[in-house]
Amino acid sequence: MPPIRKSGGVVVYYWDGDLPAPADAAFAAALANRRFRTIENAASEEVSIGWVTPADPTGDSFDAEDLDGGLGAWLRCRIDKKTLPKKWLQIHRDAAEKARGKKLSARERRELKDDLAEKLLPRVLPTIQLVDALLFPERRTVLLFATSKGAREAFTKLFFESFALPLERANPLQSALRAGLGREAESRLHGLEPVRWPRADAEARHPQRRPARDVATAAQETDA
Repeated sequence: MPPIRKSGGVVVYYWDGDLPAPADAAFAAALANRRFRTIENAASEEVSIGWVTPADPTGDSFDAEDLDGGLGAWLRCRIDKKTLPKKWLQIHRDAAEKARGKKLSARERRELKDDLAEKLLPRVLPTIQLVDALLFPERRTVLLFATSKGAREAFTKLFFESFALPLERANPLQSALRAGLGREAESRLHGLEPVRWPRADAEARHPQRRPARDVATAAQETDA
């Protein structure tokens, strides 16, 4: 089984509620219920999102040993997207316009695209994106090894559809409250006010440097 990637950004999520243990059959069943389904032979532009494992990228099996990521459970989401290549569409459009000696109308362009999609999309392979995450049941924490908006939205939606638990992105207050600091420290945390950076009074403390022409003018006045 390939190792989990060791570079790139990480986004931390928390959840509240009960989740089946990764070693339980109920956990594997929840993943299998939202397993990845191929669109390799689709004849239309489509997107398929579902669970797979590092050992089985097809989504056909979810063995407990394949979900073992060491300290946490290793989740992998596969996102396939099939679209009509824009360059192919442009080539055929240019050829049609050259043959007719004029630009195609909006309706004719749509008809051309639909015709090309019907002919070409069954032969076009989808692009594949694999998104990994480590799940820590005791901490109710997920480390998502992807930072793009599309990957984050796809993963959090799939997680909710699988376990009926929304994921909430971590922030400094949440992280502190989940650190087990004690009631007194937690009470003080709730009384804190966020500090915006840069602060509004930063300019007053650190005035900007005067323009070079003003400095030059001052120097001339001094020499005079």
